[in-house]
Order: sequence, then structure tokens, then C-alpha cells
Amino acid sequence: MARDTESDIGYAVGLDLGDGESSLCWLPTHGRSKARVYTRGTDGAAIVTALGRERLERGGYRYVIGEAAVMAQNVLHFSVNFKSRPDPQDLAVPEAVQFAQILLTEFLSRHPEVRGDCVVYVGHPTGWDDVSVATYARHFSSMSVPVRLVAESQSALVHVRDRRGGRREERRLDRVLVVDIGSSTTDFTFVEDLIPRNLRVGSDLGCAVIDRELARMVREAFAGDEKFTGALGQDESGAEMLLLACRRAKEAQFTGTDVRLQDLQVGCDPRFTPFLGPSLGWLRGVDIPGRVVHGPGGWAEGFADVLTEVRGLLGKTEPELVVITGGGSRMPVARRLCLDAFPEATVESDTDPSQSVTRGLASVGRHRVNVARFRHDIHGLKDRPEFEEKIRAGLLDAFDQARNTLLTRLLERADDDNADAQDEQDIDALIRRLTGMDQVLARLRVRLNAELTPMALEICRTYDIRDDQFMLDLVLPGVIGTAIGARIRPMWRTLRGAQSVLKTIGSMGGVGLYALKFAMKSAKRVAHLGTLGAIAGGALALPKATEMAARKLIRTTLENAQLDPAEVSSVVTHVAEQITEQMDRRAQEVERFVSDKRPSPEAGL
Repeated sequence: MARDTESDIGYAVGLDLGDGESSLCWLPTHGRSKARVYTRGTDGAAIVTALGRERLERGGYRYVIGEAAVMAQNVLHFSVNFKSRPDPQDLAVPEAVQFAQILLTEFLSRHPEVRGDCVVYVGHPTGWDDVSVATYARHFSSMSVPVRLVAESQSALVHVRDRRGGRREERRLDRVLVVDIGSSTTDFTFVEDLIPRNLRVGSDLGCAVIDRELARMVREAFAGDEKFTGALGQDESGAEMLLLACRRAKEAQFTGTDVRLQDLQVGCDPRFTPFLGPSLGWLRGVDIPGRVVHGPGGWAEGFADVLTEVRGLLGKTEPELVVITGGGSRMPVARRLCLDAFPEATVESDTDPSQSVTRGLASVGRHRVNVARFRHDIHGLKDRPEFEEKIRAGLLDAFDQARNTLLTRLLERADDDNADAQDEQDIDALIRRLTGMDQVLARLRVRLNAELTPMALEICRTYDIRDDQFMLDLVLPGVIGTAIGARIRPMWRTLRGAQSVLKTIGSMGGVGLYALKFAMKSAKRVAHLGTLGAIAGGALALPKATEMAARKLIRTTLENAQLDPAEVSSVVTHVAEQITEQMDRRAQEVERFVSDKRPSPEAGL
């Protein structure tokens, strides 16, 4: 059974279910290997999105997909261009999902190592509303493997981000517009401050409008040819074949190759020959870019209108970079219109636009798994003995530094304006100053950054989480200063009383014993000295002995001051939580690109 725990998934499969062509790739979630593209016979990487019923010799039929659904001689019916917004009232499984089921079953049978250890990521048009996406998700819930849905242009964005990730100066994608020009839709995702926003426009504008217009023109051109119209109208498959022919004629003019047109003409079922041959000959003579794409009411005009709508949605925010992907991005007019709409932006075309969404979908899967594993390891970091020991050792050293600084200050007999502080707030502030707490904590912060950052970066690099210019930002004074101050406060009257004796003796000079008696009687805090008071009282004629007793009391009191083990453990936990929180923000930068809050189906075998 396929596991549904994100961090346990071994493979991510990306399925770009296109209106005319589809593609599938997969990659292991461990490591950084590139995605492998699934090929099937003559289909290659681009699989014709066609579904047909093949008649079997022994009776009955079976469903076939791809080129076989188009070229096989005994296919009773086939459909292409069937990707459309699902009807929430229709409970029947759409042909698109049937196609996906057959393709995935075939793929998993050829790669059993992936089956039972994968999640499939399927793209959906970015412009679809939540109800349509939820309906699409419900249909996919019948799959035998877990399925997640991701917006197609967002998937392309992830692919672009990965592709540019090797160029250090371009690792952050700020104010980027991704335009995915597909057959059924044109999708837009805008990124600002690392947060992608899927724009719900373009869902009715795909390159298939060019195919449909060409098909209309072909029908019009041969309207008086009875043999032509008879062959074309004998069943629904004729209309589908004509659309496929128009699509390939369009691609041939934009890519400069006529090979796939020839394959289609040679390999088609004889029943299509009476209309397919004349159609292909006529299509070769049509200036498709000039007459259909750029013509009045053509695709280019519709694309320009959608770009204007996108500009309105973005308001005053201008993209710095526009990336165009998808098969339609090969049309030069797409780049020109993007430049016209966003003159201040750099416009970049993907090097392999037809595979951008597919590779991005698989990459989304790997990133999601790695984010889950990253979080698991970061939360486990605080439980590693060496991690805890570095914080504990640093804290104890900081306490020793504060204690030694306080000892030096008290033994120096320094005057202090706040010597008579009585309430706890004043005492805490005085202790903080006399211990040099700010300097102690600053040194501790530097030390913990130096010792803990490499441990955190090791985890970052394992999962390809951004670590450039990374520095932990530990906030220490609140918890550590309080812990250290809490240990010293109960001893404070004793320490200050002993220091008062030192200051009094130090200032006696020739005043004599009367001055010492007067100072001890008038200073309230001396009444609380206990043993030291008795020593001082019995040694009024020996100020030297009194001073030694006071110094010894200060040293002994501070030497006996220790941090409570529970306080140390509390500080360790506090610092670890801060690091976990800050590291989690690194994961969120990746998660923003790969998350999709829309419903996603999950089903087991």
C-alpha cells in the first residue's frame, strides 16, 4: 500500500494532462537527480492525449491511449482535446481521468520500484475556480495511488526556480510573472516577496482556439466535396482527427518541421484518408501565424486582452521578470506581446517549454517531501547530545563570567549611585550592570552562533534549503539574564553589606575607630550581616581583619552561587525552540512555492 506520510515518500511523479498532448516524469525524492521523462513507443516524451476503444479479435474491446488511439486500424472511437472544466453535477469519470488512469497504470507496471512508494502530482488550470478544482480532485480520488493537484503555472514556476537555482545571483525570484501558454488554457502565477499568487484569468484562452479556427476553415474550404464531408462526418472520430491534423499543421509552421504531419498522414486509419489528405495539403498552404494567430479576433488579440487583465490585477506592481512556458510560448508573438504589456520587465522563454509543467510537478513533490523531512530533522536537532551540550556549556561559562565580573566590582569598593536600591526591579537592574550582563550575553550570542549555525546549515544543505548568508538570530537576555540574576538576587543583601564594610574601611583614613562605629550603626544593611557583623564588632581596632572577613564572605557567597539544573534545561529548550522557529522560516520560503491550499485527493490502493 502506498504510504501517505509525506516525509516517507520515495518518488514524486508529475503528470501534465494536456488538452492535445500530455507528458509524465518522475524522480526520487532523495538527492538532487533530474527528473526522468516517460516515453512510450513513437509517442516519445509528448504523449497524444487521445483515448480510444480498440476492437479485440476474440470479441469485446479495450481502451488504448496516445498514438495507438489515433493510428490503430481497429479503433472504434477516439477522443482528443477533452480537457475541460469539470461539471460538479456530473458523477461520470471524465475521459481525461480515464486517460490518466491508463497512462499511470502502464507507467507503474513498467517501473514497479515506484509503485506503492510515490505520490502523483497532477496539474490543473490555474484559472479554474475552487468548485471546479474540487470536482477534478474528486474524480482523481479513484486512482490507485495518492494524487495531489497543483496549479499548472505554479508548477512551471517551481521548474523555473529550480533551473535558475544554480545561478547564485538569481536564487531569489522577486516580482516574477509566469505565463504558461497551454492548449486549453493560459495560466498566470505572480510571485512577490517569495509568495506566489495564482491569477484566475486565461482559463478560456488556449492554443486550441487556433486549432478550432483552422478546422472551421478546412470545413468551409471543402464544404462542396461530398467524399470529403462524408468521410469526415461518418463518426465523432473524424472531427477529432481533423482537430489533431490542424494542431500538427500549426506546430509544423512554428517549429519548422513537417515530420509529424507526414506520420499522421501515413499512419492513419483508411477511413480518414478521404478528408485527411486534402486537409493536410490545404493546411500546408495557409499562413497560420499571419492569417489565424494575428488575424482579427485571433489568438494574439485574445492573449493581448488577457495580459491587459493581468496588468489590472497587479495594479501598480510591475514584474521584474516574465517567464513564458508551455507549447504556445514557441510562437514569437507571445514574447512580443509580453514585452508590450510589461515594457520594464525582462522576458525569458523556458528552454524546454513543453516539459516545464511536468518537471515542475515532479519537483513540487520532491520539495514537499524534503520540507517535511527538513522540519523533522530540525525538530530533532534539539535532542542531539552535542547540540544540547554546546548550549549548556555556553550558559555555564556565561554565568561564570557574570559572577567573576561581579566579584571584581564588589572587591573594588566602587561607589554606586544605586547602592540603596530596595525594590526588586532596581536590584535586578543593578545586578545586571555590575555583572556586565549585556557584554556577557553578547559574547554568548556570538559563541552560540558560531557553534550552532554549522549544525543547522548541515541540515539546510542536505535538503537544498537556502542557506546563503545564513545567520541565527538568537535573543538571549530575556531568559538567560533572568536565570543568572535569579541566582544572585537572594544573596544580594549579604554581598552589598560586605561591600559596605570594604568601602567604609577604605574611606576611614585618619578618622579613627569612631568613624567605623558610626558607619556600622547608621548603615541599615550592616544589621543583616550576621557573622560578619560579629567579626567586625570584635575587631574594631583591627580594620585589616574586618576587611579580610568581608572579602572572604563575598568570595564564598559567589562561589556557592550555582545555576539550578532545571534553569539550565529551560534555557536549552528555549534556545532550541528559537532555532527551530528560525529554521522553519527557511522551509517556508520553499513551501510557499510548492504549497496549494486547494483540495487534493488522497487515496490508497
